[in-house]
Amino acid sequence: MSSSEIRVTVSCDTSQLTAGLNSATQSISGLNRTTATNANSMSAAWTSVGKSVTGAGVSMTMAGNSIQQVFKPMAGILTESISKSIDFNDAFAGVRKTVNATEPEFKKLQQGIRDMAKEMPETTEQISGVMEIAGQLGIEGTDNLLAFTKTAVMLGDTTNMSSEEASTALARFMNITGTSTDKVSNLGSALVELGNNTATTESEIMTMSLRLAAAGSQVGMTDADILSFAATLSSLGVNAEAGGTAFSKLMINMQLATEKGGESLDNFAQVANMSADEFSRAFKEDAASAILAFVSGLNDTERNGKTAIAVLDDMGIKEVRLRDSILKLCNGNKEAAKNQEMANKAFEKNLALQTEARDMKLHVVK
Repeated sequence: MSSSEIRVTVSCDTSQLTAGLNSATQSISGLNRTTATNANSMSAAWTSVGKSVTGAGVSMTMAGNSIQQVFKPMAGILTESISKSIDFNDAFAGVRKTVNATEPEFKKLQQGIRDMAKEMPETTEQISGVMEIAGQLGIEGTDNLLAFTKTAVMLGDTTNMSSEEASTALARFMNITGTSTDKVSNLGSALVELGNNTATTESEIMTMSLRLAAAGSQVGMTDADILSFAATLSSLGVNAEAGGTAFSKLMINMQLATEKGGESLDNFAQVANMSADEFSRAFKEDAASAILAFVSGLNDTERNGKTAIAVLDDMGIKEVRLRDSILKLCNGNKEAAKNQEMANKAFEKNLALQTEARDMKLHVVK
């Protein structure tokens, strides 16, 4: 007899058949409960099924193996599958706590998480955790939640941030700047592009960006502008806590100068090699470029026969942290201009993050 052949001998005892099959049915019904415990219990359940069938007058022999041996691998597979399903449901319960959605919307979110888990190294439980954070931080709508979660997970795969850290940082940044959620992927692309091309990391850029976001948004900077200044300052060794606060003060001082005019505006304009009206208009139209014009001019103060420190002192900028941050940016003014252009292009094209994730996936496959 070949190993794949199944020999079945049937002897019918109708008085026992119904009772036996009922017993088998009960054993199978209890199987799902048993599988959640362990594989050994699963095997015992199938053995019980086999005994019930035999009691009905049906004897089986499968290539010399007992029913328990035949179904033991299946028990392991089913146990693992059910266990994973339970883990996912437990994790998704966190999403239900932070997200306001209908049942059909929750089903769409669940399917979206499963689809992401097929493409990314994270499990459905890990992805659910990221979505839970997104909901907690105010991301709303199924499409927005899926897009935001996918971006955060990809950043976790491609940068030195974890998915949870990326989710928290992105949501807080967007809440400060008022950026719509459909631009989260653009934001991720600008961040990755800067991280790949400056002497700092994505984590450091986001930490500095959160310090600059309020003032930067107030003076009309784009998200990419804020990220670019954060990357430049961080790569120049400026501390996020001290430097971020100091540079925010510079932006606020410039805005007040353009609104009030007078000597303060004249000072900023003179350093930027512009008239007061020109600097005021430039700052209102493109604050980032106006700031770059100022630091570039400050780096070339020899034309006025003064050092940068002396110029800042004349302007009343004497606070050590603020002065040091400005001076460092002066030394890196060309890098700052390059980073601003790079960040805005990456934001607009929205390809850097996806390309990085794709390349990493291909590298892992190889």
